[in-house]
Amino acid sequence: MRDLRAGEGARVSVGDIVSGLRDRSFAPLMVLFAAPNVFLFIPGSSIFTGLPLMVLAVQLMLGRPDVWLPQFVARRSIERAAFGRMVNASVPYIERVERLARPRWWPRSYLLAERLIGLTTLIMSVFLFLPIPFANGLPALSIIMLALGLSERDGYWLAAGLVLSLASTALVAGMVSVGALAVLTFLF
Repeated sequence: MRDLRAGEGARVSVGDIVSGLRDRSFAPLMVLFAAPNVFLFIPGSSIFTGLPLMVLAVQLMLGRPDVWLPQFVARRSIERAAFGRMVNASVPYIERVERLARPRWWPRSYLLAERLIGLTTLIMSVFLFLPIPFANGLPALSIIMLALGLSERDGYWLAAGLVLSLASTALVAGMVSVGALAVLTFLF
């Protein structure tokens, strides 16, 4: 991120960011799209964040080495000065979180872990995409934990993300059941 901030040109595109991250591009993008659902409760925003998460999850499941983006997304850009301000503001927090995650207790098969993270992220992003009020926080938080595990090869974060994904599944299933029961009671 610091290299991109100091680079050439007046603008930084999404494609520049993804190519700068290379094989580690999945985790930051997962966090980027999941975080608004945890920290910002803007009605309807999960529709815009859930779909890109689904695309990332499918690419992880297919074993892509890095993120592929459509050209209309990759060309989107911001001014380098604005990007620099974002980097300056976010890097201290990122560095603190990275101190909590480190390579440990990772499954023997990296491909299996990657595919498991992709499948779980796909399910959680479908939950985000559903219009269920106040049910986005846990699935989004589990995606962030999975992304931390993926970025640092940290099995503790992977396990925590999987456990929270199970809790998220139970919560969403419960909310859907209660909603369906309320509709049936109202109709009959």
